[in-house]
Amino acid sequence: MAFTSTPADKLARVVEIVNTVYAEGFTPGRGALSEAGRRAVGEGHFSNPIQIWNWLERAKSRIGLEPDETLYRPRQYRHAVPGEPVIPSQDHIAEPEPEGEPIRIAVIGDAHDSPHLPDKARFKWLGAYVAEHGFEWVVSVGDWMTMDCFSSHTDRATFEGRAKPTFAQDIDSFHASQRAFREGLGGHKPKLLCTLGNHEARAWRYDNFHPDGLSHGLLVDEAFAQWGWRTSPYGEYRFIGGVAFVHIPQNAMGRALTASQRPNKAMVDTIHGDDHRATQMTDFKSGPFRSPTVYSAASALPPGYIEGFANKGGSTWRSGICEATVWGGHVRRWAFEEMVLLRKRYG
Repeated sequence: MAFTSTPADKLARVVEIVNTVYAEGFTPGRGALSEAGRRAVGEGHFSNPIQIWNWLERAKSRIGLEPDETLYRPRQYRHAVPGEPVIPSQDHIAEPEPEGEPIRIAVIGDAHDSPHLPDKARFKWLGAYVAEHGFEWVVSVGDWMTMDCFSSHTDRATFEGRAKPTFAQDIDSFHASQRAFREGLGGHKPKLLCTLGNHEARAWRYDNFHPDGLSHGLLVDEAFAQWGWRTSPYGEYRFIGGVAFVHIPQNAMGRALTASQRPNKAMVDTIHGDDHRATQMTDFKSGPFRSPTVYSAASALPPGYIEGFANKGGSTWRSGICEATVWGGHVRRWAFEEMVLLRKRYG
């Protein structure tokens, strides 16, 4: 037999493994020996856990050793180490530490800059907050600009429509907001990304209906680029550290998902804008992995300001700046600082 040449110390080690399994609370019998067999395979004594039966027979006949079943103690009756708390045995899943380093990101929600809001102080406060906390990234999740010049909700033939700004006025207002933001940043130079929103997308929609050779969408992209912002088209996802950033998650038809649909459909942690609320929602997913969480980045409007179309009753709108710490494909920290606190600190 192959076991005749097995060293006595290896046979003794296999018996010791079985005794250890008994002492840990595994009931003597097939279950305990299967566990001991797996451990012996892990130590390289043999290749198949079932071989432990033959090894134990050989240990008994050759060196007179066999497992001591009296070492078995039911787990609930095992004595704890004196001074240590009694902790019942339980299964758990432990996550290893992610690779790389955490990434700290300042997230700016819908700012809705407009010539109708000439005071750009809030952008300076946002920049000052970013600089003070030393963020590596700043992500605007879109609608930095309102772009009422291309609003299809109000016809210029109406009295209200006559008050709409021109494209040049909207762009000038945008540059004023960026100057204020840069003033707040001081010498700090984070990476800048904007996932363009439905308001900026008005320029591309207008171009589609007025193909006169002038690309207002390109001019919007150029305006952002002048201030160091990378942009992505409306509805397109951008990823930082495995976390998705987008203005608003959409369905296959290009329509915005409802609040309840977003966590249900999400496949990764997602940070978005559009609804002007500061929310955090998770929907259960089956399987041995962490269910994604969807974060709404509120707005970056002046403190307490609510657009006319939404200010007729109690509002869920919130204004401020968000902080996300991203690591290993998930948001590990999420915080929201209201704009009124930024005004008090930097105003």
